[in-house]
Amino acid sequence: MSVLTSASEGPPEGIRARLRSTLAGPPLPVAFVALLLLWLAHTGGMIEQSVSTLIGCIAAAILVGVTVHVAWPGDVTGWRLWVRAICMQLAVALVMYATGWGPVFALGFMYGAADEQRLSGSRATVPAMAGAVIGLTAGQAAVAVGWAPSFLTTEQGNWLAGIAGIGVILVIQIMGWSLASKESVEARLRRGEERFRALVEHVSDIIMVLDADGTVSYVSPAFERVLGYTDDEDLAKITNEYLHVDDRQRVTQFVEELRLIPGAFAWLELRLRHADGSWHWFEVGLTNRLDDADIAGLVANMRDVTERRLFEQQLEYQAYHDALTQLPNRAQFLEHLERALFDSRQNDDLVAVMFLDVDRFKLVNDSLGHDVGDRLLMEVASRLKQSLRPGDVVARFGGDEFTVLLDQLRAPIDVEVVAERLLRNLRAPIVVGGRELFVTASIGVAVGDDPDCLAGDLLRQADLAMYVAKDKGRARWEIFEAQSAPRVVERLELEGEMWHATENGEFVVHYQPEIELHSGDVVGVEALVRWQHPVRGLLLPDEFISSAEESSLIVAIDRLVLGTACARANEWIDTRNGRPLHLGVNLSPRFLRQAQAFEEVQEVLAESGLDPTRLQLEITERTALADDERTLHTLERLRGIGIGVAVDDFGTGYSSFAYLKRFPIDVLKLDKTFVDAIDHPGPDHAIVQAVISMGHALGIRIVAEGVERPEQAARLRELGCDGAQGFLFAPAVPVAELDELLHAGIHPGGGVPTPATAGRRAGRSGATAGAERASKQRADRP
Repeated sequence: MSVLTSASEGPPEGIRARLRSTLAGPPLPVAFVALLLLWLAHTGGMIEQSVSTLIGCIAAAILVGVTVHVAWPGDVTGWRLWVRAICMQLAVALVMYATGWGPVFALGFMYGAADEQRLSGSRATVPAMAGAVIGLTAGQAAVAVGWAPSFLTTEQGNWLAGIAGIGVILVIQIMGWSLASKESVEARLRRGEERFRALVEHVSDIIMVLDADGTVSYVSPAFERVLGYTDDEDLAKITNEYLHVDDRQRVTQFVEELRLIPGAFAWLELRLRHADGSWHWFEVGLTNRLDDADIAGLVANMRDVTERRLFEQQLEYQAYHDALTQLPNRAQFLEHLERALFDSRQNDDLVAVMFLDVDRFKLVNDSLGHDVGDRLLMEVASRLKQSLRPGDVVARFGGDEFTVLLDQLRAPIDVEVVAERLLRNLRAPIVVGGRELFVTASIGVAVGDDPDCLAGDLLRQADLAMYVAKDKGRARWEIFEAQSAPRVVERLELEGEMWHATENGEFVVHYQPEIELHSGDVVGVEALVRWQHPVRGLLLPDEFISSAEESSLIVAIDRLVLGTACARANEWIDTRNGRPLHLGVNLSPRFLRQAQAFEEVQEVLAESGLDPTRLQLEITERTALADDERTLHTLERLRGIGIGVAVDDFGTGYSSFAYLKRFPIDVLKLDKTFVDAIDHPGPDHAIVQAVISMGHALGIRIVAEGVERPEQAARLRELGCDGAQGFLFAPAVPVAELDELLHAGIHPGGGVPTPATAGRRAGRSGATAGAERASKQRADRP
C-alpha cells in the first residue's frame, strides 16, 4: 500500500486515474470468477483450505497486481517490465498453490502472460516465461518446506511442475510469436501510412477527394499553402464558390462523364480563386475511385500552373506583337485581314489595306542613332492608333513599315478620309531627344472589292501603291491601280520562267551545315534551293519562293530538292569522324497536304538508299498552326518510320507552344530575328531563353538560325541551345564545296582550320551573306 497516499492527504490525480483504470480492467472480473470456482471446488471437497484463506490469497494477488500496475502502468521496458511480469506470475502462483493443487492449475500463468503482452506487446514474452518458472519453482519450494498444502506427493508435484513449466513456456512463446508477427504487420502498415501521410502533407501538388455528390471529403495541407485557405468549412465549398464561373459548366460536365467510367483518368485545366481574391490556373488529373471501398470518391491531383499559363500568354503576345511598338505584327495582321475578307463576303461590304512607309527614316537612323529612330517609330505607332476607328487594326511589318486594316466600309471614299487624317496627324512635329522632327509618310491603299481577293494579293497591291506614292514625291497616298503596277506583270512572267526552270534543270540545291554548339561538330546539313537563272544569275529563295507557293510549282520544287538531297546524302552523310549526319529538307504545306505525300517520301528514300533516321523534314509554323488533319496524319506516319520533324523559322509571328502538344515535333529552329540581339539584354534574349527551356522540357531540340557573330554563338551555348546555323560557321554551298568543307572541318567559333581555306570561305561567306541579307530586307527607299 506504500505506493498509495493516505485518504487524508488525497491521492495525486495521476495515481487516482491509474487506480481507476486498473480496477476497471481484467483483475476484478477475473478475481470474482476465480473465487466462485474455488468456492465450488471447496464445497465439492476438492479443496480443503478454508474459504477465508482462499479469499485472503486472492486479495493478496489482486493487491500485488494492482500495485505493480499503478506503479508502472501501460507499456514499460527494462527492469520495470521484468519486475511487473514476475510479480504478476508470483501472484498467480500464490492462488494456485493456496488451493493445494499447485502445478495442476499452471494454466493460470497464461492469464499473467496475456495481461503483460496486452500492455507491453511481444517484449513481455520472456519476462512472463521467467515469472512462470519462478512461480512454479517458488511454489514447489513452499510445498517442500510445508508452507503450502498439496494433494500430490513431492515427487508427483515436482514431476508435474516440470511438465507444466515446459507447457507454459511453449504456450507463452507461441503467444509471443503470434503477437510479434501481428506487431510486425502493424508496424509496416504504420510506417507506410506515415510515409504516405508525409508525402501527401509535404508535396507541392494539392490532393483532393470528392464524394459521389461532389462534396470535398479530404484535401491535403498543400491547399492551404497554395491557395491560402484555412477554414475547413470553406474547403468543402470549393467546387461551387471557388471555381471560376466560366469553368463551372465545363467542369461539371467533365466530372459527370468521368463518374460513369470506373477507374477512368483524365486531365483538365480550371481556375480557382485564391484567398487574396486572385484567380489561379490549375492542371487537374482526376481519377474515378468511387468503386474503391477505401476511397469511395474522385481523387484529384491539382498542380498550380498559373506561372506557366502567364508565361505562355506572354510568349504568345510577344509572338503576335512587335516588341518595340507593341502593335500587332505581320502574322496577327494577316489573320485579321483574312477574317475581315471572309466577313466582307458574307456582309457585302468593303475591306481596305494601307501600306505605310515613313519617309527618309534611314536618314534619321544614320544621323541621330537607332535610339532616336526607335522612339520616333513608337510615336508614329501611337499617332496611327489615335487616328483610327476602334475596330481598325494597325500593325508594324518591320523597320519603318506599318499596315492598316479598315473593314466594314461602304464606299472607297471612306478610305480616302482615313488616309488624309493619317497624313495630317503625322505632319505634327515630334520631339525626340530634345530635337523637333517632322515626319511624313507614303501610303499605298488597296481596296478588296473583289470577292475572290486574297490577303496576300491585297497586301501586295497596297505595297505597289505605296511605291507609286513615293515615286510621286512622298508624303501622300495612292490607291492601287493595275495599270500602274508593272511588278504584277513581272510576277506573272516570273511564274512562267519558273515552269521552264523546272523543265530545264535550273533549280539547284545548296547545303548549309548545322553545328553542335557544345562540341563544334557538324551534326547535319540543310538542303536549300537556289535558281541558277540563265540571265539574272543565282537567285535566292526569297526572290521566287513566294510566287511558287501560290501555285503548284512549289510541289515540283519540293520533289526536286528532296530527291536531289537524298540521292547525294549517302556520299557524305557518314564522313565526319564516323558520326552520322542528318539531312534537313524543307517541305511546303501544299506538298504535305497531298494524299500521296507519305508514299512519295518513302519512294525517294528507297531509291536513294538513305536511312530514314538520317532525314529531317522541316515545316513552317504556319503549317503546324493550320492544324490540317491530313498534314498531321502524314507527319505522324513519316515520324513513325524514323524521320524527324523540325519547325523552321520559329518566332516569325506564329510562335505558340500549343501546337507542340498535337504535332509530332523533334526540333525547333529559332528564327534569325531573335538571334540578332541575343548577345544584348532585352526581350529577344528573354524569349530565346524561355523557348530553349520550354523546348527542352518538352524533349525538343533547339537550333538557332542566322548566327553571324562569335558573341551570338557563345551566348546561345550558355543558354543551352543545342545547335546553330549561320554565316559564322558556313553559308549554304554547292555539294562539291560541302565535301571540301566537311573534310576540312569547322571550328566551334566559325571558320575552317587552314588559313587558305579560311580565306576562300570568308570571302565567299561575306558575299553570300550580303546577298542573302539583301534578299530578305527591303532596300532603303530614297
